Amino acid sequence: MPNYKYRAINQDGKMIESVLVAPTQNYVIEQLLKLKLTPVEIKIEKEKQVLKGAKSARVDVKSILLFTKQLRTLIKAGIPIVTCLHVIKDQAPNDEFENIVATVAKDIEEGSKLSDALSKFPRAFPSIYINAIKVGEVSGTLEDALEQLARFMEEDEKIKKAVKKALRYPVIVVCAMITAFTIFVTYVIPNFIPIFEMSGTALPLPTEVLMGLYYLITDYGLYTFVILAVSLSGFIVWARTGKGRYKVDELKLKIPILGKLVQKTNIARFAKLFYTLNHTGITIVKSFEIMSETLDNLVYQNEVKKIKSFVIKGGEIASALKQSPYFTKLLATMISIGEKSGSLDEMLENVSNYYYQEVKETVDNLTASIEPIVTVILGASVLLLALALFLPMWDMISAFRYY
Repeated sequence: MPNYKYRAINQDGKMIESVLVAPTQNYVIEQLLKLKLTPVEIKIEKEKQVLKGAKSARVDVKSILLFTKQLRTLIKAGIPIVTCLHVIKDQAPNDEFENIVATVAKDIEEGSKLSDALSKFPRAFPSIYINAIKVGEVSGTLEDALEQLARFMEEDEKIKKAVKKALRYPVIVVCAMITAFTIFVTYVIPNFIPIFEMSGTALPLPTEVLMGLYYLITDYGLYTFVILAVSLSGFIVWARTGKGRYKVDELKLKIPILGKLVQKTNIARFAKLFYTLNHTGITIVKSFEIMSETLDNLVYQNEVKKIKSFVIKGGEIASALKQSPYFTKLLATMISIGEKSGSLDEMLENVSNYYYQEVKETVDNLTASIEPIVTVILGASVLLLALALFLPMWDMISAFRYY
């Protein structure tokens, strides 16, 4: 069926523009009159061709979140889902996402379900999204599923942005420190090398270290660069392998201060994911299967798989959590209470809110925690540079006075 773009006046005298999928123009007029709208202009809208790379397109979370909220609002208003998608398509933030929504709408027009149409775009809509929509379709609670998904994505995105913001300060300081150190070694120290060599006195260790770095950069700079580049490339390739990524994710949990943040973030995401999936009606086993694919840290993915196997054998979720060193006793206790009292949803919501608040507080305090460490490192670097420069000068002055 073609898309009819119309302009109509509502009862308040305001002009409304939208799109309606209909067999004929007369059908559009009938529908508008039923909605107490006065048609002004109706014309067939030309469909844009779907981009070839749309299925492999990666869409930012902000666009998916906006799509979810818009779809829920329109469905709540009683608008047919195909019409909803066409309305959303016209408001898409970019051509790429517009083509995705257009393809989904076309598939539904041809008889496909919303979940099946969305599943063709795995890089835009993850497994948690597809499964929640699928359960919403079967149970008739699509509106509720969309609301839960919107809440989850909104809170998850806030945490990610907060963590990035907290880490920005130490990264900037370290980069500035490395830049200053490099400039000092390559431009300041060379001016003093002839003086140090002419003095004939034994150079102190800090000066020898910096001079060694200078000769390494000037005489073997190309070789040094190649070795560092190859080593870094090798590490990146290794870190992308299953074993390498697991080791890196495991190391993240052992780093002082940051390790606690990584742990709390993963537990918060686990609890929120579990609550969202359970609340939308997805089975426990299926929920753990989805979570094992959705969590970012491979260590936690592996732990969730172990819990899933334990539950399949008839064990309790709380018992499995207590056996894991990566989940807290509080989480296990809250889930245990939920399992025994039949209020798992409520307990999961409470514990997810608690850990998201914990993550927020940890992020807020992260800069204050890292600042003394960065200050000590910065002070040690400045001291090394000062000693490297002034110790040999003091030795030269002492030798001159002696003679």
